[in-house]
Amino acid sequence: MLNHENKAFTCDQIDKIGNTIIYLSKHIPELNKTKILKFLFILEESSIKKYGKPFFGIDFQLWKYGPVAKDIYIDLTSSIPTDSPNLLKDYIDRHPDNSEQFVAKKQFIDDEFSDNDIALLDQVIEFAKDKNASYLVQQTHGSNSLWRQSALKYGVLELLENELVNSTDYIIDFSLLFQEDSIDLQHYLECKENLSFSCHLKY
Repeated sequence: MLNHENKAFTCDQIDKIGNTIIYLSKHIPELNKTKILKFLFILEESSIKKYGKPFFGIDFQLWKYGPVAKDIYIDLTSSIPTDSPNLLKDYIDRHPDNSEQFVAKKQFIDDEFSDNDIALLDQVIEFAKDKNASYLVQQTHGSNSLWRQSALKYGVLELLENELVNSTDYIIDFSLLFQEDSIDLQHYLECKENLSFSCHLKY
């Protein structure tokens, strides 16, 4: 397996992720961990497809049940039902009546969002607001999905589909969305590099 060193999130990235979940909580019924993780990935993929630039600029690992932002998964998972998130403690908390769901702790703040970001949020919400978590899993695992393409690239599709492993350290490769010699790919790689440099300066 590919050894991958997880990169810490910047404060700006945490703020954008936290406010994205706040925004989702206002429009998505029964917002649970699976829905949050799927929406984060769908937003990242949709932004790269539509605008050629990441929505968050974070890594998603190749797991059996989908592309997963590992640190967010850990933050939303607890063996103690009443435990609150840590990374996202300023933004969300567990629903008082259902520990599997999450609610906003404050109002949405759009400081980290462009007009395109808000438009994309609204489009994704309109598409998936009435869909359950199982449907969203199917959407990210389709025959032409980035999850499947990445699993094939790294040679782990059979292992994942046959449940021989539940997770890997491989990172979803968003460049697979483009042709290798395309101008769109070059634009994406430049945006990714610029974002990575900007984030590095903020650590």
